[in-house]
Parts: sequence; structure tokens; C-alpha cells
Amino acid sequence: MATPDTKHSIVIYKEGPYRGGTKRWSNRYHFEGALPSDDAQWEALADAIVLDEKPCLIPAVTIVEAVGYDAGSATSTNPHGDAVWVKSYTTSGTFTPAVGDEGAPGDCAVLVRYTTDARSSKNHPVYLFNYYHGVQSDSTGSDVLSTTQKAAFQEYADDWVAGYTVDGTTRERCGPRGAVATGATVDPYVRHRDFPN
Repeated sequence: MATPDTKHSIVIYKEGPYRGGTKRWSNRYHFEGALPSDDAQWEALADAIVLDEKPCLIPAVTIVEAVGYDAGSATSTNPHGDAVWVKSYTTSGTFTPAVGDEGAPGDCAVLVRYTTDARSSKNHPVYLFNYYHGVQSDSTGSDVLSTTQKAAFQEYADDWVAGYTVDGTTRERCGPRGAVATGATVDPYVRHRDFPN
């Protein structure tokens, strides 16, 4: 059984082209700080994240939903806790590829790795990861991430490290049990992330 989260989270759902159809995928962001104080503050947090994320995403990718989770209700069978807030979006990505950039297959991904000061029970560094589809490769090689898309994701990841402030509380990216992000790196190479079957 899964270890329950101790930190609240928000999930941003996207849809994008995949093998002649459309595939839905998401990113979960655990954060430091209390739950947003009410629905308006949840919306302010989600809107800030969506506004910040869309410049990283190609226009074929659309942000379609945000869902907030309360870790206070997490159990081993419900490890993220209850969904306590939801909002639908129809926000398309606004990333403009550079001349020479090429679209990668749908299951290719951008990898963002966050460093933390936390250590595992075996004294290994704890990292946080997010994967994003809708990748553009650089003209120098099909496995090299577009430098302009890499820069866009780096700016977004840095904003998560700094945190988003709503209702007087800054919420920084952290792990499900509190490893707070201290920095972020966007992998310079195109990675792969399978969609669930």
C-alpha cells in the first residue's frame, strides 16, 4: 500500500495529440504551506500555475483541468487525500518553436528535476520530477531539446522553487512528504515517458 502524503497538492491536466488521437496526461505538484483558504484562493493558485505553464507548451497541447487535493484526508488507500476543488480550463499552449525546431513523437517528454536538501533512509539525495509532453527537438539533433523550450521550462521550474503566493502564503514545490525544492534543472535531451495503457 502507498504511503500517505503529508503535503497538499494540485494536479494540472493537459490534452495533446497522440497517434492520431488525443491523450490526456497530468502533472502533480505537492506544495509547502496550508490549503488555500477558500475556492477563490484555490482558483488564484491554479490560475497562476496555468498562466506560468502555458508558455512552455505547444499550441497543440491544451490545459483542461486543475484539481486540488487535501493531504489531511490521505490514507494508504487514498494516498493523495480527497479532491476538494476543481476547475475546467481551455487554455492552449503558447510556446513558439524556433526556426529549425521539430516536433517529437507524442510519448517523448521534457524532464524537469528538482533538487532538495532531503536524504533517503539510505542517505541518497531526494529529487522531485515532472515530465511534460509536446516536445520540440533542436535543429542540431533529434534527441536534443529545443533550447527555447528548455529555457521556457527552466523559467517555470524556477517559479515553482520560488513559490506561488496566494492568500498571504507562499507555496513552494515539495515532495509528498515535505522535501522542499531548492533548485531545478531541465534535462537538455528529449526523454521518454510512456502513457498508461
